[in-house]
Amino acid sequence: MTRAGRAIGALWLLGEAIGASAQGAPEKLIVDGHWKKARAMVETRIREAPNDALANFLFSQVRNAFGNRETPLPAAEKAVALDGRTAKYHRQLAEVLGVTAQHANVFQQALLARRFRREIDTALALDPRDTQAWRDLMEYYLLAPGIIGGDEGKAAAAAQRLAAIDPVEGFLAQARLAAYHKQTGKTEESLRKAVEAQPTSYRARIALAQFYLSSMALSPENAERQAREALKLDGSRVGAYAVLAEIYADREKWGELDSILAAGAKEVPDDFVPYYRAADRLLASGTDLPRAERYLRTYLGQEPEGNEPPLAEAHWKLGLVLEKEARNTEAAVEWREALRLDPHSLAAHELKRGL
Repeated sequence: MTRAGRAIGALWLLGEAIGASAQGAPEKLIVDGHWKKARAMVETRIREAPNDALANFLFSQVRNAFGNRETPLPAAEKAVALDGRTAKYHRQLAEVLGVTAQHANVFQQALLARRFRREIDTALALDPRDTQAWRDLMEYYLLAPGIIGGDEGKAAAAAQRLAAIDPVEGFLAQARLAAYHKQTGKTEESLRKAVEAQPTSYRARIALAQFYLSSMALSPENAERQAREALKLDGSRVGAYAVLAEIYADREKWGELDSILAAGAKEVPDDFVPYYRAADRLLASGTDLPRAERYLRTYLGQEPEGNEPPLAEAHWKLGLVLEKEARNTEAAVEWREALRLDPHSLAAHELKRGL
């Protein structure tokens, strides 16, 4: 899949805030990407009320976002056992089953796929207008092998159902399908329509900005315009800062880059992913590697936010930067640390090269 497709897919699964009146504080924080703040509240709640269904639902979400592979499934199952009448609890269980399937063998994947369908179908039976459940189902149809239920026609039908519920969701769904099929023109058209349908949608603006930043349709001017509009909508979310950091790194506009990084660190101090994104672009182009090293060390200076690149990945990338600077001994130290944190890290490949 293209970089634009991955970006749209990631944003696609996050959903849009539906208002504080409809969500509790931890859920609003999660929607806005403030996982660490949500985690502090959720872990307090689960200690005080371990048999509360909502607490277990949120605990499953938070642990999953930070890459834990042991606790999200039992917590999601417990939420459903405590309250089987709430759609989002079944949806969360389906999502965790999907993540579990990614790390399972073929036989286990078939069993997990059946459980996923049962839970997502239950979620939609309880709440036919749950847009996130429809997004999950569409992803399943789009990505699952045919032998366990994958069906691009059904994915398109799920997108149509979303459009009937919410026009913006419908356009984002069409963009997701088009990006999957590498249809550049249709991807752009659908994303633009999503922004036009709801100009105040932060998620739609960031999706369009990331599309313009990708090699699929590189247009840094348009990407910057959309990211700046998103920043006006909400300066407390990290997405716009990360997009602008990538743009200025590509353009070698060091003053603008340092300025947006400083602004992001001030407004979203829990999430240094703009530093990571800028460093990644510098590494890819081989430009100002000392700056890339500095940014990666900044990113490594605190725990990553939920659903952001883990420390192991940052150590691997830092090793690649050091290798390009002919500092092979230091690079190997970073790769060994990446492997210590994640035995499946791509750093293993670098070490096998004998550096």
